[in-house]
Amino acid sequence: MLYQGTLKLLETKTVARETISLKFRVSSLSDLKNVAANVSDWDFAPGQFVSLECGEKIWRAYSIASVPDTKNQTLELVVRVVPNGKGSNFLNELKPNDPVNFKGPFGHFQLSENKERTLIFCGTGTGIAPLRSMILAEAQSQNPRAMIVLYGGRDTGDIAYLDEIESWSKNLTIHLGLSRDPEANNFKPYAQNTRITQFLEDKVYPQNSEFYICGNGDMVKSVQETLESQSIGKEKIFMERFN
Repeated sequence: MLYQGTLKLLETKTVARETISLKFRVSSLSDLKNVAANVSDWDFAPGQFVSLECGEKIWRAYSIASVPDTKNQTLELVVRVVPNGKGSNFLNELKPNDPVNFKGPFGHFQLSENKERTLIFCGTGTGIAPLRSMILAEAQSQNPRAMIVLYGGRDTGDIAYLDEIESWSKNLTIHLGLSRDPEANNFKPYAQNTRITQFLEDKVYPQNSEFYICGNGDMVKSVQETLESQSIGKEKIFMERFN
C-alpha cells in the first residue's frame, strides 16, 4: 500500500560527518490512492524510501534506515546535510514534535526470497540507510542468511552508525574501506586503507552470493563493473543510486 500522511520528529542525532539520523513517528496516515480512507498500520519493505515535503512544494526522497515497526509506527532516516541543500537543511533545523508531510513507501530495492545465497551489501555514505534496514530485518528473520557488508568512506568520520555496526547481526561480516586514512589498518581488524571495490576484487564473498549496492552513481557503477568483470549475473545484482 502507498500512504500519505504526517510524521512528527522524535529525535535527531549526528551519526557521521555532516550526517544526521532522524527518527519520526507516524502521526496521521491515509491511503495515497484514496485520501478519504484512513488507515492505521504503517508498513514498508526493508530497502524502500519515502518522499518528504521539505518546505512548500519541495519534495525529497530518503531511504528508510530502520526496520518496519507497526507497533510504535516509527521510521528512521539518514541524511547528509549539504551546504545550501534545501531538503537536508530543512530537516536539520526540525525540532522535536515538528510535523513533516510524507508519501510512500516507494521502490523495488528489496531483499530477494532466495534463502540459499549469502547477502553482500555494498555502500558508501548515506547509502548505508537501506542496507542497515535490510541487515536488521534479515537478522530478525527466522533463519537469517549469512551477510557481508562492504562499507566505504574517506575515513572513520564518514562511517555512519560506526558505534553500532558490530551489533547489527551475529551473521554479519564487516569490511570497512577507508580510502584516505593511511592508519585504517590499525583501527579495526576489518578496516583497510582501500576502496570497497578492492574487497570485491579480493573476492571476500562466497561463490553463491547476491549483491545489494547503494550510494552515489559513480560508486554504484564502479561496483557493478567490478562484479560484471567477475561474471556475476545481473539476476544477482540489485542497485539503488543516490543523486
